[in-house]
Amino acid sequence: MTPILYKSDEIDFTSNGLGQLNELYSVDIHEQRNGLLTFTGSYPVTGQHYDDISEGLIILAKPSPLDDNHAFRIVNTQLDIAGHSLQIEADSITYDLTHNLVRSVTMKGNGATAMSQLQKAIVNPSIFTLYSDITTSSTSTLNYVNPMESIAGTQGSFLQYWGGEMKRENRRVAMLNRRGRDNVATFRLRKNINGLRYTVDTSNLVTKIIPMVKLTQGDTTRYVEGNTVYSKRVYSYPIEYTQSVDVTDKITINEGDTDVTIIERINAYASNWFTKSENTNKDLPDVTIEIDVLSLQDSADYADKFAKLETIGLTDTVTVYIPEYGVNVTAIVNELHYDPIGERVTSMVVGTAKVSFAEANQNALSDLQGKVTHVQEQATQAVISANGKNSNYYGRNEPSHPQEGDTWFWDDGTDSGIRVFTNGAWVDYVDTKTQERIDNIVDESTEKAKEYTDELNEKQAKLTSDLNDKVTNGEAVLKQEIADRESGDSVTLQAGKDFVTSTIKSYDTDMQSQISQVSDGIMASVSSTNLIVDSSFVNALANWTVAGDVSWQIDTGSMYEGVRVATFNSGDTVFDRKTATLTSAPIYTMNLGGTQFYATIDLYAKSFGTSAYFKAEIVQKDSSGSTTKSTPIGGSFDTGMSGWNNYTSDITLDSRTTSLYLQFTQYGGGRVYVSRPYLGSTKLPTGAYMPGTSNDNASTLKLFNDYFAFGIQSNTGALIAGINGDSSGVNIVGKKVTITGDTTFVGKNFMDGALIKNASIGTAQIADVSITNAKIASLDVNKISGNVSNFIQSNWNGKYGSTTITSDGMAVSTKDTITQFIDSGMLLKKTGQQVGGIGVQGMVGKPANYQGLTFWLDGGAEYMAWAARDTGDYSMNPVNKLSWFRTTSTPAGAYPGFNFDDDVYFDQGINVPGIAKAKLGFTTKTFNGFNYPYFGDSRMQAGLAYGSGETYLISGNNYYLLSKVIKALSGLGAVKIPSAINSDGTVKTWFNVTL
Repeated sequence: MTPILYKSDEIDFTSNGLGQLNELYSVDIHEQRNGLLTFTGSYPVTGQHYDDISEGLIILAKPSPLDDNHAFRIVNTQLDIAGHSLQIEADSITYDLTHNLVRSVTMKGNGATAMSQLQKAIVNPSIFTLYSDITTSSTSTLNYVNPMESIAGTQGSFLQYWGGEMKRENRRVAMLNRRGRDNVATFRLRKNINGLRYTVDTSNLVTKIIPMVKLTQGDTTRYVEGNTVYSKRVYSYPIEYTQSVDVTDKITINEGDTDVTIIERINAYASNWFTKSENTNKDLPDVTIEIDVLSLQDSADYADKFAKLETIGLTDTVTVYIPEYGVNVTAIVNELHYDPIGERVTSMVVGTAKVSFAEANQNALSDLQGKVTHVQEQATQAVISANGKNSNYYGRNEPSHPQEGDTWFWDDGTDSGIRVFTNGAWVDYVDTKTQERIDNIVDESTEKAKEYTDELNEKQAKLTSDLNDKVTNGEAVLKQEIADRESGDSVTLQAGKDFVTSTIKSYDTDMQSQISQVSDGIMASVSSTNLIVDSSFVNALANWTVAGDVSWQIDTGSMYEGVRVATFNSGDTVFDRKTATLTSAPIYTMNLGGTQFYATIDLYAKSFGTSAYFKAEIVQKDSSGSTTKSTPIGGSFDTGMSGWNNYTSDITLDSRTTSLYLQFTQYGGGRVYVSRPYLGSTKLPTGAYMPGTSNDNASTLKLFNDYFAFGIQSNTGALIAGINGDSSGVNIVGKKVTITGDTTFVGKNFMDGALIKNASIGTAQIADVSITNAKIASLDVNKISGNVSNFIQSNWNGKYGSTTITSDGMAVSTKDTITQFIDSGMLLKKTGQQVGGIGVQGMVGKPANYQGLTFWLDGGAEYMAWAARDTGDYSMNPVNKLSWFRTTSTPAGAYPGFNFDDDVYFDQGINVPGIAKAKLGFTTKTFNGFNYPYFGDSRMQAGLAYGSGETYLISGNNYYLLSKVIKALSGLGAVKIPSAINSDGTVKTWFNVTL
């Protein structure tokens, strides 16, 4: 279908709205299983509805082969000037729920009941109905979350406790026991198929189990094993994947049972272990398949084996044959890219299907919930972000089945870092050794730059010497020729004219010497043939300008033809519809001769992201800064290359041009390398290169009848170091000017900010003096007449506007924050409101010398906190670690009073209110050969210990398996317990208890 544009408040979608977007192109709808659903596309600026498209409007499009048309709300638009198009990004209309709120909800019962309870807890009215057909029952409580987080985006979500597969609709969000179709296609995996990449993971494979139970009697623990159970696929693999299975909680063991009886019960339970629903496919490897359907169309057997993939839906299952092991596995479509205009699937990611929460029985679900909440030292935890677009993992072990863009915060006990899942592999982003590697690269690069600079300086000195010899010899020959032939024949006169208006070029050093004669003088200069300043990146990017969220960088680790390489690499950063530029120093036409120039670059565009491209161009500007002309070098590039390529372009200056520069532009993500840029009046042979100077300076000599100048000038024509003069006087210009020998100044001398060393002044009469810059080593303030305090205060306040001195103290202002030093300490204000401060304070009922340091919060402020930035971070907002909130203004996710947002350790006992002297303790207690977290009496004589899915009661030096007692009692149902006994031993009254 053709996508249709609607107003922001449309809910029925029965008309054509604002109109069909017929000119829309490069459209992609991306959906992940229980994750994101987004729309991207490009619309030309000449399109009929270009002016109508804006953030907040809705686009209706078909999201997949099997689903009804879906509404997407536009969240971002970006104008691509080069491509003359508008880049559009839109999210599923169901993302509107992320802007609503659930203050508190307890979901309890089956899926339909839980979703109904959640819908009733939504604060603002909503058009969306929440639905589920899952029959499994569970319970979860959530506070201050948005509705989408409640469904699938936080700890305790519906997805975690009830499971299911999400289906987003225009007015409904459903969690279904099964959304897709089963076994819609079958195909055989083969290597070297263009468009199909797959991985097979056997790390979780089980083909053989040894069932056992754990028996504890007093301080003695022993194990009883049942018969070994084999999978029917055990011989499909090169080794047996063996695992022990504890079935203690799965069978009944009575007091006095013999080992033979126990073994019979173990075997009765475990004999069909591989066919139990919760163990489905444990004897099959995990498979991940990335399929580019468009590329697969080039396959010879596409029509026979892969054509069905064009109409496959999200969460559909397919049967895949793995030739390495000769087994068939059932895989589910976890990710789908769909073209709604062409109405076809363009790519997908298929992974091994696992048992859903909804399919598992209640006992298995309870076990799983217990394992999720049990904190283990090496556990890997995943948290789905609120928008469902990626997952974060934490821990030592490598996560299983990550998706593109997932982040893993790893810590192996010695080192730690961050890795991002990119192109099927975990890629290091930063770790504890990153700084060490950076320091090594910087040291190496600095040494190479120094060696290269020394080499260029030697060549520059030799060139200047050779040029001086040539100019001197040329002048001598010219003078002799003029003396010999006062009037001269035309041939000789022409030869002299050609010399004084000539250019001498050296292809060894890439420098040119130019002598020009004009009507009233002679000019000479020595400059670079390559007008691009620091074209070889000798000074890295010091002479270049970079812009963009991801900057161009110099690849110090590689060279191309002996020249450094400028690199753009978006890496793991999402750079869709963004631009990064690298721009050379400007070249001013006042220093150029002629209007015809030639440009070359070397380019290796290794890869591009979606809708990304690269271009290089020579941009010309007029005196007002407006572009007069732009000439591309090689055109625009959007396809990856296998190696380096050389591109050229002829440049003709526009008559209005006063300056020009080279600019590299990368739009969208990718990896691009450029090297050896050239711009000059000489056309180089194919593949040739001449480096530009490492700065934009040139030596100059100008002799006119009323003006002279010689020295070094910049490309703007300004004299940097040298001497010039005219009828008004002589100027000496330089960053530093050194005059040796005795110097006599006649006349008046004006020195602004002079520092005079060892000056001797006998007597000075100063009636009215204005001193621009004076440094006085010692000033006797008592010799200053007038109001000295007012003099110091007024001048201080006038000089430093942000810092003022008053009779009460000092105040420092930065933007809208004021720090005021008062008699008791420091007071802080923000936007005119008094927030709080830090100061010295006594205490009521204590002596005057009883002093302490107090942090206080004033009545108008809301909270105070102790926060920290992550290691190595110096710019982001600090993250709260300990905070205190008022009851009347607690934000979502926090509670009145103190909130701890980091690990807390209690090294000493904790006192409780009242007269009790015993203290509470949090510590580790060791028994049964293991270390357990403990809470209770600080002397560790009475309390509870937790571990391995069990709870222990501690009494003195004894420990008791409390959870086993509770489990034994939990299944008894209605029981009677004696409450009074007669003298003859009979029961008088009973307690009726239901367990």
